[in-house]
Amino acid sequence: MKGVGALLVILGIVIILTPWVLFPVCEVEGMYLTTSAGVQMPMKCGWTARAETAMGALIIVMGGLLVARHTPETRQAVGLFNVAAGILVVLFPTYLIGMCRLADHPCRQLTLPALEVLGVIVIIIGAFLIWKRE
Repeated sequence: MKGVGALLVILGIVIILTPWVLFPVCEVEGMYLTTSAGVQMPMKCGWTARAETAMGALIIVMGGLLVARHTPETRQAVGLFNVAAGILVVLFPTYLIGMCRLADHPCRQLTLPALEVLGVIVIIIGAFLIWKRE
C-alpha cells in the first residue's frame, strides 16, 4: 500500500501543478476579465485552479496517510475520500466553477482535459483501495 500512497502523493502534486505550471490557465498567461468599472479579475479558470490546488493538497495528505498507516480501515477510508476528491477534481472545471467559454483559451484546450484525466485516475485508485482485499 505504500506504493499506492506514494502514487497518490505524486498525483496530488501533478493536480496542483497542472493549472499553474504544466498547462497554465488564462490568469497565468496574463489574461484577465475586465469589469465595466475597469477592474481586472481572474476568469473562471483562475478560480478553478485555486480549487484544484486545494484538492491536490488534500490528495497529498491522504496519500501520506496511506503511506504512514496501511491498516484495512485506513485503506478503505482513504479510498472513499479519494473517490470523492477525484469526482470533485472533475466537477470543478466542468460544472461547479467552470472554465472560460472561448474554445481557443489555453484553459479549455489543455487544462480541462488534463484535469479530467487526472480526476478519473484518482477515482480509479480510490475504487481500487475500497475493494482491495488484504
